[in-house]
Amino acid sequence: MNYLFLALPILALSISHSPIAQESENSDSVDSADSQKTEEQAPEKAYLKDKSVWISDEFLVPLRSTPCARCTIVHRGLKSGTKLQLLEMVDGWGHLITNRGVEGWAEEQYLVDQPIARIRVKTQEKELAALKQRNIELEEKVGELTQAANAVRGELDNSQDNQKSLTTELAEIREISSDAIALSEQNQQLVKNNHMLQRENDSLKANVDDLQKDQRNESFLYGGLTVFLGAILVILIPKLRGRKRFSEWQ
Repeated sequence: MNYLFLALPILALSISHSPIAQESENSDSVDSADSQKTEEQAPEKAYLKDKSVWISDEFLVPLRSTPCARCTIVHRGLKSGTKLQLLEMVDGWGHLITNRGVEGWAEEQYLVDQPIARIRVKTQEKELAALKQRNIELEEKVGELTQAANAVRGELDNSQDNQKSLTTELAEIREISSDAIALSEQNQQLVKNNHMLQRENDSLKANVDDLQKDQRNESFLYGGLTVFLGAILVILIPKLRGRKRFSEWQ
């Protein structure tokens, strides 16, 4: 046992001084020197900035005649994302039919229940493009509706101005109407007063006629009296003259 412990260091020492170890050390030293020399001599590389890449997820899945990894391949070119009809699942293998009627088996690890991300992204991109187009159409429609709303607002403002103008005209018409009503009432009162004055005038005319009749009657009366007095005087005067002469004679 003691010999074994002594033999191990001796063996290690012998290996370290062997030609192979020296060659390895020499090789390591040469490689180190070469790498240092290369690092010193290599020029600086211009790397791309802000450039991103992705690993492609497209690959081909073989379609086999029976569910085994070494069975006959009936189709070598089923790309990822190809839509297939699933008939059954057996021990981790799917029994499939392509859209061209090719029937075979593929491992379950290659099968998913929904389209792959690339197809979904394309579908979403199409939907996004459709939504963007719809958004543009809606923005145009909103612009048209905004213009229509502005036009309607302008017409409404004009209608309000017209309403104010009509209200003012109506107030003026009402004022004129009230004045006309007042004038009509005044006219009616004047007509009544005119009728009253006409009646008074007729009454006065009647009174004047009566007075004129009375005056004519008085004139006739006075004329009759005058004639009567004149006749008496005519009768009396000669008699008075005769008496005067008779007295003078005496």
